[in-house]
Amino acid sequence: MAAIKFTFHGHVQGIGFRAHVKKKAMELSICGWVKNMPDGAVSAVFSGDPEMISLLEGYCKRIPSAYVSSVESYTIEDQNFDTFEIIY
Repeated sequence: MAAIKFTFHGHVQGIGFRAHVKKKAMELSICGWVKNMPDGAVSAVFSGDPEMISLLEGYCKRIPSAYVSSVESYTIEDQNFDTFEIIY
């Protein structure tokens, strides 16, 4: 299992980005979380199969109504998430 923290920059708030991420994460059996950041970005942790994480990252770049201008990512220690949550 892998765990990667992502920060998506661009037009990613106020358009249902987090709900799209959660739905796709659940389809791909990815655990973790997603939340809006005060600076307008969206941060997320994806934990699961590396191939599925890669698919989810690609999906995030194509979410309808979103414009992802850049993505930061780095590997973190897997925290054994059981679900995927939207953090408010």
